[in-house]
Amino acid sequence: MLIPKDEPVTAAIVSADRDPRVFADPGRLDVGRAAGAPGHLGYAHGPHFCPGAAPARAQTEVALAAPLRRFPGLALAGAPGRAPDPGT
Repeated sequence: MLIPKDEPVTAAIVSADRDPRVFADPGRLDVGRAAGAPGHLGYAHGPHFCPGAAPARAQTEVALAAPLRRFPGLALAGAPGRAPDPGT
Protein backbone atom coordinates (compact mmCIF):
# COMPACT_ATOMS: atom_id res chain seq x y z
CA MET A 1 0.00 0.00 0.00
CA LEU A 2 1.41 3.36 -0.98
CA ILE A 3 0.77 6.36 1.23
CA PRO A 4 0.59 9.60 -0.75
CA LYS A 5 3.00 12.41 0.08
CA ASP A 6 1.72 14.72 2.84
CA GLU A 7 -0.93 12.19 3.90
CA PRO A 8 -1.22 12.07 7.72
CA VAL A 9 -0.32 8.73 9.32
CA THR A 10 -1.25 7.54 12.81
CA ALA A 11 0.54 4.76 14.66
CA ALA A 12 -1.68 2.95 17.14
CA ILE A 13 0.69 1.72 19.84
CA VAL A 14 -2.27 0.15 21.68
CA SER A 15 -2.51 -2.39 18.88
CA ALA A 16 1.06 -3.64 19.42
CA ASP A 17 1.23 -7.41 19.82
CA ARG A 18 -2.43 -7.85 18.84
CA ASP A 19 -1.91 -9.13 15.29
CA PRO A 20 -3.85 -12.41 14.92
CA ARG A 21 -1.53 -13.40 12.05
CA VAL A 22 1.37 -13.50 14.52
CA PHE A 23 -0.06 -14.23 17.97
CA ALA A 24 -2.28 -17.23 18.77
CA ASP A 25 -4.54 -15.30 21.17
CA PRO A 26 -3.90 -11.60 20.51
CA GLY A 27 -6.87 -10.38 22.57
CA ARG A 28 -5.66 -12.00 25.80
CA LEU A 29 -3.41 -10.00 28.11
CA ASP A 30 -0.30 -12.14 28.46
CA VAL A 31 2.47 -10.25 30.24
CA GLY A 32 4.64 -13.36 30.00
CA ARG A 33 4.30 -13.73 26.23
CA ALA A 34 7.64 -14.76 24.81
CA ALA A 35 9.29 -12.51 22.28
CA GLY A 36 8.43 -14.13 18.99
CA ALA A 37 9.76 -13.72 15.48
CA PRO A 38 8.79 -10.05 15.13
CA GLY A 39 9.74 -9.27 18.73
CA HIS A 40 7.51 -8.07 21.53
CA LEU A 41 6.64 -4.39 21.08
CA GLY A 42 5.69 -3.51 24.64
CA TYR A 43 8.93 -1.58 25.17
CA ALA A 44 10.00 -1.41 21.52
CA HIS A 45 12.61 -3.63 19.98
CA GLY A 46 16.26 -3.60 18.97
CA PRO A 47 17.98 -0.21 18.94
CA HIS A 48 14.75 1.50 19.99
CA PHE A 49 14.37 -0.51 23.21
CA CYS A 50 13.09 1.74 25.98
CA PRO A 51 15.77 2.54 28.60
CA GLY A 52 12.98 2.88 31.17
CA ALA A 53 11.68 -0.65 30.58
CA ALA A 54 13.17 -2.18 33.75
CA PRO A 55 11.83 0.52 36.11
CA ALA A 56 8.47 0.45 34.33
CA ARG A 57 8.23 -3.33 34.78
CA ALA A 58 9.07 -2.98 38.49
CA GLN A 59 6.44 -0.24 38.92
CA THR A 60 3.85 -2.34 37.11
CA GLU A 61 4.59 -5.34 39.32
CA VAL A 62 4.11 -3.22 42.47
CA ALA A 63 1.00 -1.50 41.11
CA LEU A 64 -0.67 -4.82 40.25
CA ALA A 65 0.52 -6.91 43.21
CA ALA A 66 -0.14 -4.45 46.06
CA PRO A 67 -3.95 -4.29 45.73
CA LEU A 68 -4.12 -8.06 45.28
CA ARG A 69 -2.16 -8.60 48.50
CA ARG A 70 -4.22 -6.03 50.40
CA PHE A 71 -7.55 -7.29 49.07
CA PRO A 72 -7.14 -11.04 48.44
CA GLY A 73 -10.84 -11.43 47.61
CA LEU A 74 -10.73 -8.75 44.92
CA ALA A 75 -12.72 -9.82 41.86
CA LEU A 76 -14.41 -8.27 38.83
CA ALA A 77 -17.92 -6.98 39.50
CA GLY A 78 -19.07 -8.18 36.08
CA ALA A 79 -17.87 -9.30 32.69
CA PRO A 80 -14.98 -7.21 31.36
CA GLY A 81 -15.83 -4.92 28.49
CA ARG A 82 -13.88 -3.08 25.87
CA ALA A 83 -13.95 0.68 25.45
CA PRO A 84 -13.03 2.17 22.08
CA ASP A 85 -9.90 4.32 22.02
CA PRO A 86 -11.03 7.96 21.94
CA GLY A 87 -8.06 8.87 19.76
CA THR A 88 -4.97 9.15 21.91
